[in-house]
Amino acid sequence: MNSPTVPRIRVECAKLFPCGTVINKQIHTNINEENDVNQFYLRFEENDEQKSIFRKWTNDLLQSDTKDIISIIFKQYKDLWHSRSYGSRFFDLHGREFQNFAISLTNQMEQPEWRQLSVSKSHAAHRILRSRVYAIGSRDDIGWDGKFIDNADERRKKKLEMIQHLQSLQLFDWFAPNCEHEPDSFESYHDLEIKITRQGTQEAVQELYQNMENKPKLIAWINFAAGHNVCGSYSVDFGGSQEEEVATNCDGAALLGTMGQFVETGVKSWMRGRWVSYKTGMHIPPGGNYWAMIKFVTGPFHVECAMIATAFTDFRPYIPIFCPYSERNYFYSLMGNVKNEEEIERRCMIDIEGVLKTCLAKQVHTLVAGASGCGAFRHNPYVEAKLWRKCLEKKECRCGSLQQVVFAVLDSENSDNWIAFRNEFGTPENV
Repeated sequence: MNSPTVPRIRVECAKLFPCGTVINKQIHTNINEENDVNQFYLRFEENDEQKSIFRKWTNDLLQSDTKDIISIIFKQYKDLWHSRSYGSRFFDLHGREFQNFAISLTNQMEQPEWRQLSVSKSHAAHRILRSRVYAIGSRDDIGWDGKFIDNADERRKKKLEMIQHLQSLQLFDWFAPNCEHEPDSFESYHDLEIKITRQGTQEAVQELYQNMENKPKLIAWINFAAGHNVCGSYSVDFGGSQEEEVATNCDGAALLGTMGQFVETGVKSWMRGRWVSYKTGMHIPPGGNYWAMIKFVTGPFHVECAMIATAFTDFRPYIPIFCPYSERNYFYSLMGNVKNEEEIERRCMIDIEGVLKTCLAKQVHTLVAGASGCGAFRHNPYVEAKLWRKCLEKKECRCGSLQQVVFAVLDSENSDNWIAFRNEFGTPENV
């Protein structure tokens, strides 16, 4: 899958990336059943006031499960969220007592209500659900169903599943020198089934998983991630992009957080609050991605699948502090015109090819993709769709495990994203 000419990539931030070396082994190498598995995840130490308020709410919920009490406490929470004296930064989803409150509150809700929290325009609602999921993904005393575990055998079972997910976490740097996926024999050439659907990523994965229930195959989905911040802005009080919504409905954010660190100083933190950045050397490199086995826990049933967290090229305008890693000036003029169409296509293709190489290396049967980079990162969807087809038509993609690609594009029917990918992959087909 090598491009004929090396595309131009940003180099002045090279110290943040994995130093041109593919990391194709376990990141968490020293983990076993004897470890305290909880120590691997990001934790925030709450102060006495936070602990007192959250514990009171939790106790009130545990003592009464009436809808009136739930509504009253939820209102108290939102009132504090919007108050000047407390505000959103008072509620950190990495804090244990806030997690206990979020678990106790959402355990009183039905599954459709969780999904409403996830897609709500209220960041207070987002924080409650994300805290629930982060607790489930990062604590062995809470089951995948959100119930607290008292039984020692059940707790051990949960711990072993968490260890499996931690051990699966890998960082691939496919653009590193001499790093190449060896394709299977070209004699095994086969067609690919390519589809497009107007569904969200999670809903598409759930439907595919249900259809494969009797003959399970490995499904992987793309988390359109930020290359520098873990899951974009999942831990602060704004943001609503794909990675912030989808990756926080599974333990994906918790797993990626094991590669991150809190940032609490500087203008960005003053504006946004406490956020999570990858540690130096753990940022997602151009053409690279994180791989992890994860479990969706907010749908009508739990889904075990794989997440590929990929940072597609950032074509946003350069803004110091808030958008310092843009590559836009390499490929666009000040007036917004493309400088060289061939060069920009080569740059975009290394990210697409990196995803497909990871799929083949990890024996993925079905990939759930989407309009990659065509949201915040400002890719041209008509170009992006054509580049996906160009990459999928390569022999390497037809000689391995990959059998099906589904583009989940949850946009309006008159949006450019939907029109571009519908025109390119509009009807189910073998190509």
